[in-house]
Order: sequence, then structure tokens, then C-alpha cells
Amino acid sequence: MPLPSNAVGRRRVLAALAGTGVAASVGSASARARSNEPVGVTALEPAGSLDLRGVAEAVVDDDGETVYCSVVDGFAVVDVSDPADPTVLAEERELTHDGSDPMTSIMDVKVSGDRLLVSGPNGFGEGLSGFFLYDVTDPATPERVAVQETTFGPHNSFVDGEYVYLTGGGVRSPTVVYDVADDDPEEVARWSAADADDAWTDVGRNYRQTHDIYVQDDTLYVAYWDAGTWLVDVSDPANPTATAHLGGHDPAYLAELGQITPEFRELPGNSHYVQPNADASAVFVGKEAWDAEGTEHDGGPGGIECWDLSGDDPALRSVLRPPEPDPDAGEDPAAQWTSHNFGIDGDRLYASWYGGGVRVYDVADLAEPHLLGAWREPDTTTFWTAKPIASGFLATSYVNPENTREENRRGEGARVYTFPDPDGSSGEPAPTMARRELPSPNATATTSRSGRGTAGGSTTGAGSSTTSPGDTSDGTVVVDDPSPVPGFGPLAALAGCGVGVWRLLGRRGDDER
Repeated sequence: MPLPSNAVGRRRVLAALAGTGVAASVGSASARARSNEPVGVTALEPAGSLDLRGVAEAVVDDDGETVYCSVVDGFAVVDVSDPADPTVLAEERELTHDGSDPMTSIMDVKVSGDRLLVSGPNGFGEGLSGFFLYDVTDPATPERVAVQETTFGPHNSFVDGEYVYLTGGGVRSPTVVYDVADDDPEEVARWSAADADDAWTDVGRNYRQTHDIYVQDDTLYVAYWDAGTWLVDVSDPANPTATAHLGGHDPAYLAELGQITPEFRELPGNSHYVQPNADASAVFVGKEAWDAEGTEHDGGPGGIECWDLSGDDPALRSVLRPPEPDPDAGEDPAAQWTSHNFGIDGDRLYASWYGGGVRVYDVADLAEPHLLGAWREPDTTTFWTAKPIASGFLATSYVNPENTREENRRGEGARVYTFPDPDGSSGEPAPTMARRELPSPNATATTSRSGRGTAGGSTTGAGSSTTSPGDTSDGTVVVDDPSPVPGFGPLAALAGCGVGVWRLLGRRGDDER
């Protein structure tokens, strides 16, 4: 769940760390060279780090000092009360139940109050499928209180009070809801885009994968890949009802495509991660996308859409542009540093960009976001997420590009990094991009969008674009931005980092309900 705004506390810590030389000054040439950012952007340096095999997702408790991490074959609890010295409090691996094979490919955890949710497998993992619940009243001694087996591997999950939400499998790819009151899980509902509009039943499953979910104040936010981002009323979790649909393709267009086409990898779809701010006046949607070979347009990398929900109709205000490699610093100019998971605290957004590192943005003005700080080491880090903590923020690097494929498969070289918060006195307008035009039915996946757009570091804004809201027969507000969009210059396929998109394909043993 989102942390309360704690900017003052973080900035006090920043000032203390700056006195010890942990936070790089704006004038630090070496740090700025590594971040390849404008002079006005703080080039951050890690305050501390921790080797933690297999770490991927990380979520932060309400205290801002306790972090729960997925570690590929289990979970770990990390104390970050001293950002310079993150420490493992507890670790449990080889998770089994009733003699089952251990759950593998555990890439997601969530926490709500005194309950920790651990789910999997993510993608092609073997062994037990489902989720575990732990009592973490004492984070140093987690106690298992429930296990629920499923016929699908939850790609992502969420726990909110007495309810667990899972990304489901099968032809409808629903969000599956469990009541976990008294630590006795019971499935109570399934919701999918097809429940809001039958047209989605004709769309191939790979284009409408329920990829990630977030729940806040009785609203379920669903990142539904090429089907866009959905807001669903779960004030009665047993009766979910869609209320809004942000972006996404026309289902008639997707229904015309084969099961696997470049559209699956490329913008403008690929709604990958979603999170609102604390009062839900804004919602941010990350797009995990790459440029596919053989198309006549540039299909990636994907950025982060900034949606304004404060008015009568949602409006797309801007799209944060991914970092760009610096060939002068030896960074691969063909690398596609697409958006991955992120976190929000107050007016700040903390973003991970795989090998593109981590960035901190001020998003108080959604139409004119500012980039406050950045750090990257693409030779040795590949970041999965970034999340605010009481004293700055943390980020998890789950792959070391210098390792062998087998070493990375085992999670070797994965690390947790802690960073000080930029103090906000410096910063520059954040690089942004306009969103691509969405193709219409009867347009082919390789010719339906505009041709190659601007290359290099040009900045274009989507803040002036108009949205076209409309109401469906069931009252769902549908919003889209129909304006044509220039994209990046030519970029080659991301090598070794684009596991997210391939995890979606061909899940084993899916429940076809």
C-alpha cells in the first residue's frame, strides 16, 4: 500500500547523507557521466547495497523501514532503517505444502497490515501454484497461516485487508478474488474485460493478459496488456464492476491478429504496471515494450503514462520517456530501456528502467513532470522495481549482465540498493514522449501506425493532446488519446532483459474458466 508522504523526513536524511558524501553533488562529473543526465539533475549514488540471491519484487511496510522481497524460490524480509546498511531479518526458501514440489519462479510479494502474500509461479515455473499467507506481526519471525493452491500460476498479486487478488489464467485471463478472513481462503469472484464487453472474448489471450493489479480505496486497477488499463469497483469484492477503461486497443483490431505478432511486443499497447497516487487523483501506467524487427515503425521502448483523474473524465497529461543510452560512455545505443515497476510517495515517482537504472520524478504537475535524480550502471545492474522508504528509496537489481545465463537463472548477483532522495532544489523538465496512435480495425499490425519518429533526445509532450471519453452501455467510462504520435529512433530488440513479455506466453495448466 502507498506510504504516507514523508518528504521532509527523507530530505533530512538526504542532508545527513550528503554530509558523508553518499549523495553525489550536481557537479560530480563522474556520477553525471554514469547517469547521462542534464547538469541540473542530481546524479545519485547508492547509500548502501545488499546481496540477495534472486531478489525481484520489493514492497515496503507502513513503517517505511521494513521491506518484503520475492527471491525466486521464496521471500526475504530486509531492514532498511539504516539505508547505509540494509540487513536481512528473515528468509524462507523452498516453499512447499503437503509434500508438493517447491514453488519456483516467485517474482511477487505484497503486504497489507500484518499479512504478507507470496504468490507464484510467475510464468513457466514448476511445482506448487497458488499463494501463501504469513503473519508478519514480527517481521523477523514470519509465521505461515494459510496456503491456497490454484490451477494457474499467478503472474502478479495483491492483498488488501481481508482480500487477495491474483492475476488469473485461462481464456478469459481474469483477476481472481479470494476472501482470506480468518486465514481461510475462499474464492469469491472473477473479473475480466469480457465481463465489461463481450467483444474481448474474440481477442487472442496473449493480447489481453491480466498482467498486474493494484488495489486502493475499493478500486482495483488492472494493467491488461494490449486491452489497456481498467478501473474496477471492488467495494463489494464478490461483485467487481468496471468503472473506467484507460487506453488500450480496439478489441476488433486485436481480434484480427494472429496469436503472436509484433503488436504483442510493441507500443501503443503493453499496459504492464499500474499504480494510483495516494488520493487517486492521478494514476500512472507503465508500458513494457520493445521494437520488433521487420516492422516499419519504432515500437519501443515503453514509458510511463501520467493520467489525471481529478476531473469529470480521465485525461492523459504526459508520458515519461525512457532513458537513452550514451554511446560515448560505452553504453549500447541499441539497448531498449523500457519501463518496469515503480513506486509513488506524495508527488514523487520512483521508476526502474531495467539497464536504464532508476529515476526520481516530481509529478505534482502531471503535464510538466520534472526529473530530479538518476543513477544507472548498465554493465552490472538490471532493475526490477524502485520503491520509496522512510529514508530515501530502494531498488532491486535482479540480473547482472556480466553473469552467465545460468547464473542469472539461479538469481546470483541480484542485489538490493538503497538511495538518498534528491532534495528537490535541482531538476529539469523530464524527457517525455507522445503516445502512439492506436490502429483501427482492418489495419495490419505492421503498417497501422505512423512511420519512424524523431530519434535521439528530442522531447515531445502529450499534455496538449485531447482525450475522447465516451460511455458504454454498462456505464464504464472509456478514455483514449487518438492523436498520432512520433516515437523513438530505430532501436534493436532488448537482449536478456525482456523476460516480462515472454512470461505471458503459454502458461502451463491454466484454468480455462
